[in-house]
Amino acid sequence: MPRYIRPIACLMAVALLAGSSAAADPDALAKALQEKAPKVIAHLKKKGYQNVGVLKFLVSKGELPAANAPIAPVGSDNVGDLNLSLANKTEVALILANPDDTFGIISQASQAVVDQHMSAANHKEAAGRKEFFTRKFALAWSGDKVDPSAFLTGEAAISTDLKTLAVRLRVFDKTGAIEDIPDDISVAANAKTVAEAGFSYAFSKPVQKVLVSGEPVPAKEEQNKEAIEQAKQSLKVPEKAEPFAPLANSPVKWTILYNDKPVEVKGNKVPEPKETDKVEFLLENPGPGTYAVVLLVNGENTLYREKTAIDGCRKWVLAPNTSVTIRGFQTDRDTVSQFKVLTPEESDDESVNYGAHSGTFRMVAYNGNITEKPAGRDIPLDDTDSTTVAIARTRGTATPPGVKSQSLKALQADLRGRYRSGDGSRGLIVKSDKEESFVTQAVQFVPTAEVPVADVTLRYYTPKR
Repeated sequence: MPRYIRPIACLMAVALLAGSSAAADPDALAKALQEKAPKVIAHLKKKGYQNVGVLKFLVSKGELPAANAPIAPVGSDNVGDLNLSLANKTEVALILANPDDTFGIISQASQAVVDQHMSAANHKEAAGRKEFFTRKFALAWSGDKVDPSAFLTGEAAISTDLKTLAVRLRVFDKTGAIEDIPDDISVAANAKTVAEAGFSYAFSKPVQKVLVSGEPVPAKEEQNKEAIEQAKQSLKVPEKAEPFAPLANSPVKWTILYNDKPVEVKGNKVPEPKETDKVEFLLENPGPGTYAVVLLVNGENTLYREKTAIDGCRKWVLAPNTSVTIRGFQTDRDTVSQFKVLTPEESDDESVNYGAHSGTFRMVAYNGNITEKPAGRDIPLDDTDSTTVAIARTRGTATPPGVKSQSLKALQADLRGRYRSGDGSRGLIVKSDKEESFVTQAVQFVPTAEVPVADVTLRYYTPKR
């Protein structure tokens, strides 16, 4: 059968969860943080803190360090989405548990550090911790600028068998002293946790065949076990040079192109592009089966630069024997803005410790079918809607521009509604000013399985520290 290019953008991303209930299968980490939040607030109030922000977490593999251990040598601030999603889940948990607005919770503190170019701020060192208190920060529900009195951060460790995630919260104030908050959290890891921590997987060929054949789909628990097992297999050092297993086993074939030529993938790394390089991505579905793909550059979706959770992102949908070349960030249904490689100096500015993870390409593929619009509640796409603010906050994005201020109670109601609904040397790659026509078509897509069939992260750049 001849191959043809048919770029299709799946706009109704909520359809991906149409057959499931997140209320019945809650995020275990989010739930644990919500249960802990009242005690955290009581602890912070007892110390006299009034306005508190939450910063990116450090993540490592293995076990958490001893209690009150120095923070500097522990973990990485750039493993993937998990660094920032931990902070965002903690912020949401504090907002939901907050008894009144006299206790202020700062909005997206890490992003504010980036926006205010606070390059001297660094919570790994006492001197750097003091720098956080030289600026004002906006409150989560009103946007009012306040002086911070303390910042929460933390450390997370994913076990060597990739089955458990342990989390410890820490707090520091303007003295620069940092201390642990009692009672660590430990939850079972799943496919999402593993992928957010920068590990890659692709379902085995037999499981892929089941999804395509129409046979009964394994339960979600089994899907998660399969993802974790395949991620573990990908960590084994091969006896000889072999293709990166998750990339090779993915049913969607993914090629990174610099100047129209494929680049070599060594392990989970690709070469850094030069400033003059044209960067593109080729997605191919040799069939059988239909797949919806989220392709991210530095944590941003190539469709509309979304920074939401993967299951809520718009997706490229590929029918059997189709392909699409992604030449940049799709800015609307008919326009694409080419990728741009920053200079090293610009990259240093962009990749400060508290920004979203940098220097990665990520492909997430779901098996499923193109269908009519499914029944169920649609996630609003209006950036001025207050519910969208809540959805964005739980997914780790900043408040959309132009949104009116809320009260604490209104924000809490929005957030609770969201949970009930179930919903190197060269540089970084960003959007450029060069735009071209690239027409897409909106369709509906419903997945066969709730867990992505493949989730692959490739690193092209390591931010300087």
